[in-house]
Amino acid sequence: MPAADAGRSPGAIARIRSAARYREEASITVEDRPWGVLAVDRISAPGDDLSSRLKPFADLTAIAIANARNRESLTRSRARIVAAGDDARRRLQRDLHDGAQQRLVHAILSLKLARETARAGEPVLDLLDEAIESAVDANRELRDLVRGILPAALSRAGLVGGIESFVSDVPLPVELRLSIPRLPPTLETTGYFLVAEALTNTVKHANATMARVEASIADEGEELVIVITDDGIGGADPGRGTGLTGLLDRVDAGGGALSIISPVGMGTTLTARLPLPSPGFTGASAPHPAD
Repeated sequence: MPAADAGRSPGAIARIRSAARYREEASITVEDRPWGVLAVDRISAPGDDLSSRLKPFADLTAIAIANARNRESLTRSRARIVAAGDDARRRLQRDLHDGAQQRLVHAILSLKLARETARAGEPVLDLLDEAIESAVDANRELRDLVRGILPAALSRAGLVGGIESFVSDVPLPVELRLSIPRLPPTLETTGYFLVAEALTNTVKHANATMARVEASIADEGEELVIVITDDGIGGADPGRGTGLTGLLDRVDAGGGALSIISPVGMGTTLTARLPLPSPGFTGASAPHPAD
């Protein structure tokens, strides 16, 4: 029956299926997982041309499904990154307003009052001391804020120094195998927060007794590879909100890829691959704040 007639006749497709004697099938596999089956039922024996075209059509269907999934995942990832950036800006604004800004306002008022007091010929040392104390407190709070945004050790000593500094405060034995030069600041920042978030997740969720961080330049200088492993309970799943979604977003934003191997009861291995600025990269070409 022609397709046009089948579309206009109720139950036509069901009658064709009930009368069909031949079926051609091709599996649809999306990202190495079975997704469905493309099937054609016919009353007469199918020709070789149908058999040869069915599998490529199923493959094209799988590609279309995978592309749609990837676009949806990318959209969600970008939305999370934007939301995280907005939250960080609001938090920074609040911290500045409630802390350092108030200290500086108090210092300014004390200095103005000291000026008026001095004009009147009265002692001003107490007011000056108060202003200095407020300015010192504001400077300390600003320094703490900057340290929270970008650790001083990272700017001063690169990714190796930043990781070593962070690990010194981790309540878990962490073995370090770091064989990397200074890298561009953006890449060092991405690598640092990747390691920091991964180890924080390990401490919170893995029940591990040890962890290991490895970093090296691979593929003839084309990418930075960071591997974080632990001997914890495994079973890490990005869909369960254990912090892995943030890691995936961070690596994706850097144009890299993150693989997660976490069999239940056998620990977790995270492998991040981040592209370097140019093939054959062997050291930092961009200036660093402390250089």
